[in-house]
Amino acid sequence: MPQLNGKYTGTASASYVATQEVADIVNLAILLDRPILVEGEPGCGKTTLAYSIAEELGLGIPDKISVKSTSRAQDLLYQVNSLARLQDAQTPGNTRAQFLYPYLTLGRLGAAILSKRRSVVLIDEVDKADIDFPNDLLDVLDTFTFNIPELPAEEDEICREKRGFGRTIVGDPAQRPIVVITSNREKRLPEAFLRRCLYIRLKFPETAAELSKIIRMNTKFSEQDLNEKVLEAASDAFLNIRKIAQGQVQKLPSTSEAIDWVKILHWKGAASESLREQPLPPYWNVLFKTMSDLDTFPTVARARETKS
Repeated sequence: MPQLNGKYTGTASASYVATQEVADIVNLAILLDRPILVEGEPGCGKTTLAYSIAEELGLGIPDKISVKSTSRAQDLLYQVNSLARLQDAQTPGNTRAQFLYPYLTLGRLGAAILSKRRSVVLIDEVDKADIDFPNDLLDVLDTFTFNIPELPAEEDEICREKRGFGRTIVGDPAQRPIVVITSNREKRLPEAFLRRCLYIRLKFPETAAELSKIIRMNTKFSEQDLNEKVLEAASDAFLNIRKIAQGQVQKLPSTSEAIDWVKILHWKGAASESLREQPLPPYWNVLFKTMSDLDTFPTVARARETKS
């Protein structure tokens, strides 16, 4: 069973707060050697969770892999620089190209598996890739072992000597990387892939106190710089905006918008009284990101105020 240098609490990083439930799942995933699949609305802190885990457990900066529509699972494990090999083969007297190992490098996940030091690997927005991408990672995420079939068997020994790895990469069971995978559910993920993960759904803070704490940590404003009454009023107003906008707009304002909004309010010197002038507090428009949402929200907010 893998050992931890202390458990993840979700409360010890400089800019992130995780609930006890989230922290428990993170610790269980590490003990089970399971990837952590994190979902939630955009801007809720999915990516930041990986950085929080790495920071609190003293594992350095996560190896972040930003998934694209063209991403291949193999590239996370290893790459062969075929173009460089072709160029060398066309150079007179260059015999290097007769071997493959000089052109072979490990990808970020592959290097993390081989490493003798535990790390955090962040596979960000896995749902952007083709369905073959998560399917091709199934066995690797199960065993933290993979093969490089392109490497000829006769080059295995020299590759180990020169590159530090051979045809088969086997991770240290006691130092396996902590793999955090985020998804926005743009595509449905394969059930076999889901079965191998422990699942976390990040929810938006339910109380103004929770939201205020997150904003305070991420704005880096002290109580002298940002009055607590202003922060509390802004958090209340933001939660009310989300409540009014629920089901009415394309994209609800999330934590990242709340942090930017409070920074703007601070720079503009907004008073707590102005933030309680519902339903349209100062600079509310910076919270929405589409033309339709900017048109829809004030209409819905004023109609709601009229009814009340």
